[in-house]
Amino acid sequence: MRKIVLPLLIAASAIASVASAAQTNPAPATPRPPIRQYANRDGVATRAEAIAQADARFAQMDTDRDGRITADEIRAYRAARHDRMVASGRDVPIPPPGGSKHDGMGRRMDPNGDGSVTREEFEARALKRFDRIDANHDGVIDATERANAAEMRHDDRRERHQSGTPPVKATVPAPAR
Repeated sequence: MRKIVLPLLIAASAIASVASAAQTNPAPATPRPPIRQYANRDGVATRAEAIAQADARFAQMDTDRDGRITADEIRAYRAARHDRMVASGRDVPIPPPGGSKHDGMGRRMDPNGDGSVTREEFEARALKRFDRIDANHDGVIDATERANAAEMRHDDRRERHQSGTPPVKATVPAPAR
């Protein structure tokens, strides 16, 4: 009788522990693609789709509909996005010590420094990002280019964290005459 009861108890406890572990550990969320311009879900992103996505995001951010995005509108947009992430149960990035990483717009968002971003500036930034990822410059970002862009982004972040200094832009020497 002991020979039968002991293995049954061990098997029952193993089954119970597996069942409880499955209940407490939710399945990991599916990763988002690194670029989301392809609205038609065909797996490639075109320049037209990148512009359309930039225009849609600009319209979301420009709450007063004056054709310009201010730092306050950007903060409100980011706060609303954060709240949506929390409500949907997605992982929310933890801000660095000392406050938010992006508090306002910064030089990259507002290149002329006038305190607001126009639709043209916003589109230009989106197209610059698109062109950087479009390695063969055919106007389409395919799966290979998306994967390469993700790998480059991870490498850049890894280098910044290891060196502790921001990356330096490479200067191209002027052609010799």
